[in-house]
Amino acid sequence: MQRVFFIVSLFLIIACSSDNESDKVEEVVLEPITSDVLYFIYTADTGNNSSKLEYQIKFINPNNQDINGFARITTNADGLVSSLIGSDKSQCYFIAKNDECIFTFEAEDSHDLGKVNNIELVSVEYNLIQ
Repeated sequence: MQRVFFIVSLFLIIACSSDNESDKVEEVVLEPITSDVLYFIYTADTGNNSSKLEYQIKFINPNNQDINGFARITTNADGLVSSLIGSDKSQCYFIAKNDECIFTFEAEDSHDLGKVNNIELVSVEYNLIQ
């Protein structure tokens, strides 16, 4: 009886042992998301007591995997550098595999609070959510 118990126990141990190779999680290395500024236009005086900023940026996902992330667009307005940072509710948060997304921005501001003479695009980034 002990011999049968030993053989059954040995069989269970061998059958339940795990293969360490199959337990490893394969880490996927993603290519960086690229961008292309389609246009960036600042109109200091629209003729309507306002100024207008508008731009479109294309983000390209070259990976064979869908991605989630957000845009970070940095501008310089008369020496004041600031960034527009997206969230999970923003345009281009999701980009399908081997696809692209166009981020569009358009804002018109009154000169009542002051007038910005010039706005320049400093940088464009796409930050992946892991």
